[in-house]
Amino acid sequence: MSHDAPRSFSRRRFARGVAWTLPTTVLATTAPAIAASACPSKSVQLIDDAFQEAKKNLQCNGRPITLEINFYQPLAANDSSATDAYVNIKNLSSCTMTFSKDFPLEIDIAVRAAKTRTVTNRRSLTGVRTSWGTRTRDDSMPVTGAEGEVHHKISWGFFGKLPGQGLGDNEADLVIGFGDGATRVIGQRLTSYLEVTPLAQSGAPSWSYLQSLGVGVECFDYYAERLSAWDSPVEWVYSGPLSSGPLSAGTTLDSRVSGNYSSVKGEPSTNGIW
Repeated sequence: MSHDAPRSFSRRRFARGVAWTLPTTVLATTAPAIAASACPSKSVQLIDDAFQEAKKNLQCNGRPITLEINFYQPLAANDSSATDAYVNIKNLSSCTMTFSKDFPLEIDIAVRAAKTRTVTNRRSLTGVRTSWGTRTRDDSMPVTGAEGEVHHKISWGFFGKLPGQGLGDNEADLVIGFGDGATRVIGQRLTSYLEVTPLAQSGAPSWSYLQSLGVGVECFDYYAERLSAWDSPVEWVYSGPLSSGPLSAGTTLDSRVSGNYSSVKGEPSTNGIW
């Protein structure tokens, strides 16, 4: 597991001064009666209140907020050449939303091989950058060269102040830098696509936040029980030049399905990214 140092980039204006730490949210299974009996009633109330607060945080004028996921690349991007791919989140609600490390959105991203090939090297990443929360990456997957194989996994803990639609720059990005473009062997160019999954626990209170309120480890099972039952009110959607539609939390969006908003000539790419 590696962490990339933040770098500046100019496609959009990014939020400043955001801490680069996010506690990992862990799921556990347990019998409800056992979980509740082990946790003091005061802590049970603190946990219940935090989950109620989380629901309010994800509403605009009494309605669930709508967040859109899409993909961008530079207009001059060339298929399989080293370039950047942007995973973009857009706030379509009329309210400016503030997401915090205590109540983060959690998004998983997989980089997969787009075509079957005989080479077994993976396409490298030059970096994973964002100033919207935290990001970690895992490059440890074995590589055989099979189509659809995961080459990299990225976890994005999203937080920051995101203006509502019409209230300013209502978009935020995570940027994935790709290396290892064209090979010298015809038919063995390394292309990739992305799979993005907004996790079902997005927006729920983090365990570290509850610990900061004085909730002890004996209440973790009860917290995990509440987390497993968490029904995030966020209405996720996706948009692209190939297709658009709703996206349920916990459902994976394939970049080849939606496409991206630019490529060599501005048309949708066949991979969703290059």
